[in-house]
Amino acid sequence: MADFNKAFEVLMKLEWSNCEDALHKNEGEEGYTFMGIYQKSHPDSILWEILGNYKFIEDIEGEPNEEQLKRLSKLMCNNTNAMQEVKKIYRSEYWNRAKLYDVQSQKIAEEIFVFGVNAGIERAIRLAQEIVGVKADGIVGPKTLAALNSYNDKLFDVVFDAGEAEYYESLVRAKEKLKIFEDGWLNRAKAV
Repeated sequence: MADFNKAFEVLMKLEWSNCEDALHKNEGEEGYTFMGIYQKSHPDSILWEILGNYKFIEDIEGEPNEEQLKRLSKLMCNNTNAMQEVKKIYRSEYWNRAKLYDVQSQKIAEEIFVFGVNAGIERAIRLAQEIVGVKADGIVGPKTLAALNSYNDKLFDVVFDAGEAEYYESLVRAKEKLKIFEDGWLNRAKAV
């Protein structure tokens, strides 16, 4: 069966190769985002308590400047409890939701997981379901698992990558300002 820890490592290499950028505050958003975990969506996560403790230790009042934010980001990345929390959230909201623990091919599970983190897990599941020829409802049940487990993983990889590329290209067509992300998205699709 597919291994979450291996898939998480793939995600880490693609998303956060530089730990200085793992913590940020996006314009127009309330709260912080750490390794893709948005504070407003996960207000009770221990991540924000850990961040608050580091802000206190670093004597940062109010919003940190760019240098302080990078320092806080590194501290968070090196905190075992913070990283366990990140893994717990990704396992629960993406891996387990898609029942990837029952997928035999590590490659297929990683494709669905990584795309799901970036574009939404239901979208990733529906794309996988379209490829393997089952009802594309975004819900993984016995038929979807059977189809995924009997599908050629090399063929799945090629077709799934094409589906990812089509999705990203459609985003750019709909919003030209997203063009700056297109190459990164396409490279990411090919990397898994």
